[in-house]
Amino acid sequence: MPKTNFDILWIILSSGLVFFMQAGFLCLESGLTRTKNSINVAIKNITDFGIATLVFYSIGFGLMFGSTYYGWIGKDMFFPDFSKTSPETSVFFLFQLMFCGTAATIVSGAVAERMKFGAYIIVTTIISSLIYPIFGHWVWGRSLEDWNQFTGWLAHLGFMDFAGSTAVHSVGGWVGLSAMILIGNRTGKYGKDGSVRKITGHNLPLAMLGTLILWFGWIGFNGGSTLAFTSEVPKIIANTMFAASGGMASSLIYGWIRLKYAEATLPLNGTLAGLVAITAPCNAVNSLESLLIGLIAGILMFEAGVLLDKLKLDDAVGAIPVHLVSGIWGTLAVGFFGDLSILGTGLDRNTQILVQLLGVVSCAILSFGVSYPLLFVIHRFYSLRVSPQNEYQGLNYTEHRATTELIDLFLEMEYQKQTGDLSQDLSIEPFTEVGQIAERYNLVLDKIRINIKEKETLAIELEHNLSLLQSDLSTARKIQSGIISQEDKLTVDLEITVRYLPLTEVGGDFFDIMELRPGLTRVFLADATGHGVQAALLTMAIKAIYESLKRGIYSVTEILYHLNNEFLHTFKNLNQFFTCIVVDIDTNLNLIRYSSAGHVPQYLIQDREIHSLEKTGRIMGVIPNTKYTSNEMEFTQDSKLILFTDGLFEQWNSNKEEFGEKRVEAIIGNLKGIPIGDGIDQILKKLDEFLDGSPKQDDISVLGISRKIKK
Repeated sequence: MPKTNFDILWIILSSGLVFFMQAGFLCLESGLTRTKNSINVAIKNITDFGIATLVFYSIGFGLMFGSTYYGWIGKDMFFPDFSKTSPETSVFFLFQLMFCGTAATIVSGAVAERMKFGAYIIVTTIISSLIYPIFGHWVWGRSLEDWNQFTGWLAHLGFMDFAGSTAVHSVGGWVGLSAMILIGNRTGKYGKDGSVRKITGHNLPLAMLGTLILWFGWIGFNGGSTLAFTSEVPKIIANTMFAASGGMASSLIYGWIRLKYAEATLPLNGTLAGLVAITAPCNAVNSLESLLIGLIAGILMFEAGVLLDKLKLDDAVGAIPVHLVSGIWGTLAVGFFGDLSILGTGLDRNTQILVQLLGVVSCAILSFGVSYPLLFVIHRFYSLRVSPQNEYQGLNYTEHRATTELIDLFLEMEYQKQTGDLSQDLSIEPFTEVGQIAERYNLVLDKIRINIKEKETLAIELEHNLSLLQSDLSTARKIQSGIISQEDKLTVDLEITVRYLPLTEVGGDFFDIMELRPGLTRVFLADATGHGVQAALLTMAIKAIYESLKRGIYSVTEILYHLNNEFLHTFKNLNQFFTCIVVDIDTNLNLIRYSSAGHVPQYLIQDREIHSLEKTGRIMGVIPNTKYTSNEMEFTQDSKLILFTDGLFEQWNSNKEEFGEKRVEAIIGNLKGIPIGDGIDQILKKLDEFLDGSPKQDDISVLGISRKIKK
């Protein structure tokens, strides 16, 4: 305890250094968070110290240093009047207050960017009034009349925590962990596939400045814990520097090896991990041991961060690896490395380690065991977390209505995004970077407005041209409808069902049915490549040539031969192709004769069996003077002939399945005994069910031919 005025001065200076650490925490945590939350984090760091001061003065100091109740809590010294006490007590309160503020502010970083400001005040109150003072009584409780008389039960067992690796840092870490678990992770931090999104702080240089301030403040944190300016102070400060440097070096090198690059926050958190770890044993270890403690702390900090990501626990600034994990390690290091003669507990090495472990477990039970249930109950009635919308906007504005030039710019942009109103320029703040951004953005807006006006003009012209095109297509449809009869047809001996389904206004299929003489009917079916206007024009060319040939005395093979040559001669520059089939139906001889130019197989149902009309030559429009062959098949009274284009089966549903030839063949095979018209309608119905609302992708033509029933 301070005995001389110089001792008192040293504790006051140390208190100032520890208080200056609040500025370090402010810079570190606000720098490691995003711009939209940086003000909120800074306000929390200021507020928590003020709250901690009021609460620790009124309740905490008495629970921590009042007359003990069986070594568990203090029972007096609430609202102490330091004007009536010795200066030693006043300066002792001042120094302990700084430690209480440090424990409270650790929680801020762990839950940054998603905890309500009011909820954080509640957490600060709980830790300052209850958790930190009670555990502090167990470890550091002493009689204010007799400074050398420790009253806490852990201290009586020989637990040693010189400057608070557990009493300060682990306490803050455990409370931060419970709050993290309750309020959940920041939106978008972890993907459904387990991926981890790196959320980079907005100002890493500021965070690095905060680390240097904390490093500087730790001189008072550890050095002042002697409570007097003794010969031990320089050694303690030197050990603090060694451990900090070791933590920085090991985390940087180890992380570099693991990540394959020098991650920016590793030197920051590695330094702090070394500082936290050395806080407990700094008075009882030598220089090399201090360095080793820091080296191990840096590696543990890195691996703890990896573990948190695996567990999907979002620690915004790394508070848990730095303060909780390193605090535990530093406390155990007292038992592993501490000079037993300096510790003066009278315990052997193994017993000292067990007592240190007991202290760590006791801290976990008290800190986590009290904070989690309390916060859980509070969370049921008052949500500790901000809404998703407020988190998206940022806590600077939603919690404090604190805006910046950049936030104002984003709000104006967000309004334009939501409303689509681009008529107004953004406000320009002159002579600032944000103003320059707004100015350039407005130039882009001008260009966009010009483009919009040009597109509106083009849209009007396009609408006019589209109207003309629709009119032309309507005319083309009428012309094609006049050329291709879509009505069922009857001859003396045949019933012919016609189903023509063009994909658009006009199609690329063409068919012709002509009675050459009584008892002999010729059916021609062609399918041009593609669909729409281009295919429709091609069918007009096919029709023109076929019309000139069909009345000649040509066999089915000859008509295909001449059709191919005429098409190539007349339209050789088109580079277009088509398939077709010609079928002569002779009801006198009860047979059909056909020739197919690359057309898909057609089907004949006869004697309750299905027969295939295979292609007999190559497609039209490829090679001149192509020879075609023909086939003959019986066509009895119960025979049914079904002709179609490939659009019937080349249709795909939403599951990327094709209707397919096999499915068509199977359906046709089940049409025995069914009137041909009903059978074709059944095929088309099955196709609609297969597509289930998906649009068709090609023109469809189906012709069904059967013998007329004799009365």
